[in-house]
Amino acid sequence: MSIPLIIIQIDMYRYLLLLATLFTTGSLCAQQITVSGGGKPAYSYTPEASTGLNGGVFVVYSLDQATIEFSGTDDSPVSWSKFGPSGAASPSPVTGVVQNGYLSTLSLTEADCGYIAEQNGRSYYMWVIDYSQAPLVLNGASVSNDAGQCELTTLMLDGSGSRLNYYSINGAPKVLNRELTISYMTLVWNEEAQTYVQTAQSETIDNFSSTVQVTSPLCNTDFTISGDQLLNYWGMGQTISTDEYITTAIGVEAIAIQTYREDALNEDDRHPTDYLGGSAPAEIEFQAYTTDAVTHIEWEFSNKEDFSTTLARYNDQTLRYTFRDEGTTYVRLVGSNSTAECQAYSETFTVTIGTPRLEAPNAFSPGTSPGVNDEWKVAYKSIVSFKCWIFNKWGVQMCYLDSPDKGWDGKYRGKYVDPGVYYYVIEAKGANNQKLKLKGHINIMRTKD
Repeated sequence: MSIPLIIIQIDMYRYLLLLATLFTTGSLCAQQITVSGGGKPAYSYTPEASTGLNGGVFVVYSLDQATIEFSGTDDSPVSWSKFGPSGAASPSPVTGVVQNGYLSTLSLTEADCGYIAEQNGRSYYMWVIDYSQAPLVLNGASVSNDAGQCELTTLMLDGSGSRLNYYSINGAPKVLNRELTISYMTLVWNEEAQTYVQTAQSETIDNFSSTVQVTSPLCNTDFTISGDQLLNYWGMGQTISTDEYITTAIGVEAIAIQTYREDALNEDDRHPTDYLGGSAPAEIEFQAYTTDAVTHIEWEFSNKEDFSTTLARYNDQTLRYTFRDEGTTYVRLVGSNSTAECQAYSETFTVTIGTPRLEAPNAFSPGTSPGVNDEWKVAYKSIVSFKCWIFNKWGVQMCYLDSPDKGWDGKYRGKYVDPGVYYYVIEAKGANNQKLKLKGHINIMRTKD
């Protein structure tokens, strides 16, 4: 019984030895680079691995008492050198290094260059940028008065801020983006509420430029420019604003709601669920929604999807239209501003009216089983006008129908007619503008009273 205990003790010893080995290896691989001084905490950035800058990129507010500290794996000597935009192939030695045990400290007297720390055959590359040599200065901002700023609006910035460049160990130029934020108000379409809602908008520009373009706002607004990300990091972000800008950009939205004949159960395709139209006549209400600068709207109707031809134009805010013709019609809303330089288009609505069809049954049984075959009605689709006369065998008119959704209940002057044969005559017109004439007989199947 003692053998398993010995095995367990030996395995535990090996496990503890393995842990000790792992922790020792981890400490041997731990190096730390710290940049400090300059009056503010240094900003650190991890560039792409392809740059070879495995020590990172650092931005110091200034060189005032700025240092780089390299914490090595042991107290073996650390050698320092520097390189410029051409890369690290031919570095230059540097002075001003103090090593105290594991810690090697370099006093920074030069920035906008790269540094190399080498220990035990391993090299660590880093780049240091002196922000004081390229500070962001924002004095003021205005909006260009150029006409036709329908999609993009141009801002003019008074200030300076050259690019913060750094270089890979192979001399490839890179840029640390300043990231300035431009904030303003615009209008955004709210589908659920079916209205435009004023919404705060922000866009980020990578670097300072005297002219900047942003997405044109859809309402009057001022623009606020703030940044950069370095000054924000130091709690010193700058902010400037324009005067209120009177927008010329526009936006339009439109909705279409079809009215359905819910009671016309004998009508085919009266209530399509995945498209507009179906059986004619199809009544559709179009509603226009526009942004502040829209002064003119127009509904365009076309039989061409690209609207190369126009069938009709209407200027109603709310347009109620009845589609009677077979085929496909395309409808869209067009808006423009006061100078007609800016135009905006809604989505295109596709309205499809089906081929006319008209069929008449030849028998029914009124007064026998309520709700079951107790009314004579035609089956139809896309019938835009309809007249129907029903006669008995002596030519006496029993019923007149002026709509295909109406039917005959088998009564004449309030009483059920006798079973037998009756006759109908129909004159109708389809959505294709063709006239339809039907004649036939109706068999009333019912026990005679």
